This record gives sequence, structure tokens and C-alpha cells, in this order.
Amino acid sequence: MAIYYRRDDEVQNGLGQAVPNIAVTYYTSSGDLATVYADSSGSVPASNPQYTNGLGQTAAYMAAGIYTITYSGAQIQTLTYPDQIVGAGIGGLIIRMVPTPIADGTIRIFTLSETPLNPGNDQLFVAGSLAVYGVAYTVTGSTITWIGAVPPQEGDTMEYFIL
Repeated sequence: MAIYYRRDDEVQNGLGQAVPNIAVTYYTSSGDLATVYADSSGSVPASNPQYTNGLGQTAAYMAAGIYTITYSGAQIQTLTYPDQIVGAGIGGLIIRMVPTPIADGTIRIFTLSETPLNPGNDQLFVAGSLAVYGVAYTVTGSTITWIGAVPPQEGDTMEYFIL
């Protein structure tokens, strides 16, 4: 039985007031419209986009993954947020780790505080961008090896998420 995870969205204006009737559209990492449901079991399909209610809120259930979420409507400028994580890992939690040492433009070997069980399913963000496993980096045990052409530069933040 598949498990679907709830994504809650709330749209407010600059004064903190709810903005109703805003389209909240969910896209998969490949750019296709995501399949969304009205319940956690995935038995009730829901429309995509969802539209905010009078309180500026909407909710959808989706499979675990990375999504791009777009907010659009007559009352706001279109806003797009890529790399939004929906899902759960160990015990329903997403575990965030910051690899060490700090990137300096030459270091290619980094260490995690825990050993990922399935690193191909996890995510590494460098300077806010998702790095591609097997193309930019690999993981063996708790060691990240940067295999991309240019290693993370000085000032780049690195975040590793176990999903």
C-alpha cells in the first residue's frame, strides 16, 4: 500500500491577510503535473492545481519526492519554488546533515555525521541547488566524494538530506 504525504500551502499578502482563489500547482522533478490526492491512502484523486480557500489555504497528498510548486492568480505575481521536498524518511522524518569540512573550492572529500542507508534516494544541495547523485557526487559509507568537474566553492553551503 502506497503512502502519500500531506503538503499544506497558505498564501498571504504583504499585510498577512489570506489570499483566496490562488492556483497552487505541483510539478514533478521532470516538469510534469504531479498526481495529487485528497487523502493519505491515495484513493481520492484531487485536482492539480489546487485553489486556496477563503483562508488562503490548500492541502494535497503526494508521493514522496521533490516538487516544483507554483502559486499564481490575479491577486499575486506568479511565484515558483523548485526543490520542495515532500515525503518522509526514517520514522517519518527527514534528516538534515551538514557535511564537513566547509567547502573551499579544492576539497572533494566530505564527511557526514551518519551513514545513509540508500544514498541514491537522498539529496545533496550545494549553494541551494540539487546535486545529481552519480554525476556530481557519490557516497560510500559516511563519505561524500565530489566527482563533478568543479568542487563546491568557498562560501557554498552544503546540506545533505536523508529521505
